[in-house]
Amino acid sequence: MAGLLEAADVAYFRATAAGTIVGVNDAFTRLTGYTRTELRERSFETLFDDGTTLESLVSDLGHGDSPPVSTSVPIRTKTDVVPCTVHLERRSRGGDGEGDVDRQPSITGIVRRREPVAGSTVTSQSDLTYGRTFEALADALPDGIIVLDTNSDIQYANPAVERILGYDPDELVGSSKVKIIPERLRQTHLSALQRYLDTGERHINWTYVELPGQHTDGHEVPLGVSLNDFTYEGDRYFVGLFRDISPRKEAERTLTEKVVQLESVSYLGRNALESADTDELLEKATELVVAALDAEYAAIFEHEAAGPDGETLRLRAGTGFDAADGVTASVADSIGAAALADDGPVVIENFETEDRFDGPSVVDDPDVRSGITVTVGPAADPWGVLDVYDTTAREFADHDVDFLESVATILATAIERQRYERRLNETVSDLEASNERLEQFAYAASHDLQEPLRMVSSYLQLIEGRYADELDADSREFIEYAVDGADRMRDMIDGLLEYSRIDSQGDPFEPVDLDAVLEDVLTDLQVMIDRQDAEITAESLPEIQGDSRQLRQLFQNLLSNAIEYSGDEPPRVHLSAERTGRNWKISVADEGIGIDPDDQERVFRVFQRLHSREEYDGTGIGLALCRRIVERHGGRIWVDSDPGEGSTFTFTIPVEGAQ
Repeated sequence: MAGLLEAADVAYFRATAAGTIVGVNDAFTRLTGYTRTELRERSFETLFDDGTTLESLVSDLGHGDSPPVSTSVPIRTKTDVVPCTVHLERRSRGGDGEGDVDRQPSITGIVRRREPVAGSTVTSQSDLTYGRTFEALADALPDGIIVLDTNSDIQYANPAVERILGYDPDELVGSSKVKIIPERLRQTHLSALQRYLDTGERHINWTYVELPGQHTDGHEVPLGVSLNDFTYEGDRYFVGLFRDISPRKEAERTLTEKVVQLESVSYLGRNALESADTDELLEKATELVVAALDAEYAAIFEHEAAGPDGETLRLRAGTGFDAADGVTASVADSIGAAALADDGPVVIENFETEDRFDGPSVVDDPDVRSGITVTVGPAADPWGVLDVYDTTAREFADHDVDFLESVATILATAIERQRYERRLNETVSDLEASNERLEQFAYAASHDLQEPLRMVSSYLQLIEGRYADELDADSREFIEYAVDGADRMRDMIDGLLEYSRIDSQGDPFEPVDLDAVLEDVLTDLQVMIDRQDAEITAESLPEIQGDSRQLRQLFQNLLSNAIEYSGDEPPRVHLSAERTGRNWKISVADEGIGIDPDDQERVFRVFQRLHSREEYDGTGIGLALCRRIVERHGGRIWVDSDPGEGSTFTFTIPVEGAQ
């Protein structure tokens, strides 16, 4: 009751049986001008201005839950005296307010300000009874109120009932409550009421329960209901307070739809990343769309601007109907054409009132009433369209259109990605075939050139040996140059042959201990190390997956270069290893002549030399071999260097190994 009074802006107070105020509402504080703190623990009769005592008023009340009494009395406010009507009721137990008297006898009261009778200085006696006060309160509330007897016959209905359920309150009074209960729930209600009267057992939460009400036009209205019962003059009654919760239910339904649609978009996005089958993805998309929008049909068409039959839409996937893949629909005057032309969604709420289109092209269902079409792909060059149809005329929400556009975006992205991957795979296949042909050519050329070079070198040496006495110094020098050139050419061909075989003739990967590889390399280079008085230091190196033969060649090339290009000082070389994420980073640092920054990329190319043959020997293919070996192992190689400050060659190798 306190809640009703608060909603109706009626002053209300609660006091102990002795008259001490223990609770008031906001309307009471506004009427009296006192704050809650000033009123609490104050005797209510101190507010009377004419000497009336609370005892005289309470004496008219019986004991227990007796009927209320009404009286006129002037109330002393903080600023003046106000004529009022006070309605008092004695309660055997509290529970309608606050404080520690909740289960003790108490007095509750309603205070209403009275206007003076014209021409009189005395306030007229109120004829407003407690029941009429309740009726006035109930009439002012936006929530529906009905009062029932134990036969479920309606004894009272307030005006809000008509706004919520369409029934005239006067016509409802005297009729059965089952009239406003959906037929499917009427027997359940009657059985539950009888069980409560017999046993006191409640099968629902009376404080708040959501139940449907039957509107006069036949549809059901979702209601939030609070129930209570009371006894008056020996008869039991039930009061129900209810409000239309359709807006909240609609908001909940919209939120649920959005959640389902977001989950569908998320699922489709993951599926698009994992699936390489376009048709499977399109079919999954139509299934998700039908489920998320609670529609009957969904179809995806590919737009063929210049097919054998001219401009058409070719069916690629569909849900809810039987149609063979590849069925085409005319673009002319179709919903798809409108979407393609408008660069945006086309929404049809009712085909019967739509004069632009007759209905869907491939769905053979005369009952189709509504639909949405969105484009798949960029507006400038759309891949196709996505159609959704339903057999009921419906107003699609903005979030429904947004959902379809999100699905279309995912499909367009996946289709473009698969196109790109297909082109990339074709390019990779072409490159692999080209590389294979180049390797075959390099091997054949290198192999075929070896024999002529050996012949040239052999005949020149034969001439030198046979005609040594007849050759002058210049002739012998010329022959020496020719033999040296043939030998260098043979070394270059051997290097080129080795370079071409890095991928095609490498050994399978296996666990390789790089410390053991380094030890073997140092043994092979021992003569060079001793001759140059080189100092080689190394940290502990890891075990990796790789080709031990090629890794040995990698270390040998890097160390021999570090020793050879040491300059005038004895070589000082240090090897280190560091794990960075999923890779090992291995460095070979020297204190040699260094490399100009402009040349640091060029040194890894085939036959690129930075120095003349008179300064340093070599074919110019060693570092190119190093790069091919590192790349085959899934890493990369680079150099950090400054002229005269030494060089650090660094390469990475995956921890798990990659080929």
